[in-house]
Amino acid sequence: MAVFTYKAFNSRGRQVKGVIDAESARAARQKLKAQGIFPTDLQESARTDVARSEAQGYSLRRTRRIGAGHLAVITRQLATLVAAGMPLVESLKALGEQIDQPTVREVIAEVRDKVNEGSTLAASMREYPAVFPKLYVNMVASGEASGSLDAVLSRLADLLEAQAELQRKVISALTYPILMLVLCFGVILLLLAYVVPQITSIFENQGAVLPLPTRIVIGLSEFVQGYWLLLVAAIIGGAIGLRSYSKTERGRKGIDGFLLRLPVLGNLRLKIATSRFARNLGMMLTSGIELLTALAIVKNIIGNVLLEEAVESAIEGVREGSSLAGELNKSELFPRLLIHMTAIGERTGQLENMLLRAANAFESEVDSVIAGFTSILEPVLIIVLALVVGAILASVMLPMLEMTSLAR
Repeated sequence: MAVFTYKAFNSRGRQVKGVIDAESARAARQKLKAQGIFPTDLQESARTDVARSEAQGYSLRRTRRIGAGHLAVITRQLATLVAAGMPLVESLKALGEQIDQPTVREVIAEVRDKVNEGSTLAASMREYPAVFPKLYVNMVASGEASGSLDAVLSRLADLLEAQAELQRKVISALTYPILMLVLCFGVILLLLAYVVPQITSIFENQGAVLPLPTRIVIGLSEFVQGYWLLLVAAIIGGAIGLRSYSKTERGRKGIDGFLLRLPVLGNLRLKIATSRFARNLGMMLTSGIELLTALAIVKNIIGNVLLEEAVESAIEGVREGSSLAGELNKSELFPRLLIHMTAIGERTGQLENMLLRAANAFESEVDSVIAGFTSILEPVLIIVLALVVGAILASVMLPMLEMTSLAR
C-alpha cells in the first residue's frame, strides 16, 4: 500500500495537509473525499516521508498521559455528540476541532481515521495507551458491543470526573501542610545560619559561661554553617535513593505497607484505594464486562502493591468458584464495609450496584477525614512552628537575661 502526501481544503474551506495510505492515487482521492477533504495536490511519499510519518505515529502512541479531568471533558463531549445521533466519525471530527492540546488533537484525528477505515473505536484507542487507559478502552469496547456507546461514555465521564475531584481534594488538603513544613524548616535554618551566630558572638567575646540549651543551639548553628552543603547533598541523595528504592518490587511493597500503617494517613490512603477499586469495578460490571476481566484490569489501578496482590489472589479464588467477598476478606486489608456490601451484592445479584454504593460511602468518609485532618493539622503546625522558634530564641535570650540580672 502506497503512502501519499496531500494538500487540500476541508468542508469548512480551510487549507489542510497530511499523509494518507491507499492502493493508488485515485483511491487516495476517494478516501479523502469520503472524509470531507478535497485535495488540490496529491503526491506519493518518498521513504523518508513514510519513515517520518511512522515516527510521528510512534511518538503519538508514547505521548505523555493526560489527567483524569482533561480526559473526562473529552469523554463528556464525545458522549454528548454520540447521544445526539451524530455518526461516530463526524463526532470524532467535531471533538478534535474542540481540543486545544495539539498532541491530543492529533491522537483524536488518527483515531477518527482508523474508525473511518473500518476499525472499531476501542481498537483504535487501544493503540494510544498514554491517552486512553486499559479500563477506558475495555468499557468503550463493551459499549460498542452492546450498542450503548453513548451511555457507557457518559458513565466513563462520571467516573473520570469523580477521580479528578478526589485527586483535587487530596492535593488541596496536603498543599497547606507541606507549605507549612517547608516554611518551618526554612525559618529554623535562617535562625541557625544567620541570626544565632550574630547574637552568640557577643557572649563568646565576653567569655560568659553559657547554659546548656544555648550551647546546644550554638552547636547546631555551627553544624549548619559548616556542613550545609553536606546537608543539601544528603537530602538530595536521600530523595534519589528513596525514589530508586520505590521502583523495586521489594521497595514498593515496603513503602506501601509503611504508608498503610501510618496513624491517620494510612487509613486515608486505604479508603481512597478502596473507593477507587469499588467504583471502577462497579462501573465495569455495569458496562457488561465479565467479573474476572474487570478484576484483572482494576487490579492495576489501585495504587498499592499489597492491595494489588490481594486482588490477584482473589482473582484466582473466584476463578476456582469462590465468592469475591470471601476472597477479599482473606487478605485482611480491605475494610469490613466493602466485604459486607460485596457479599450482599453477590447474594442478591446486584454486585455492581452495591460496589458503587460502597464507593460513594468511602468517598464520603474520605471527605470527612480530609476535612477533619486539615482542620486539626493547621493549628498543630502553627503551634509546632511557634514552639521551635520560641525555643531557639529563648535559648539565645537566656544568657542575656542572666547577664542583665548580674549587672543589676
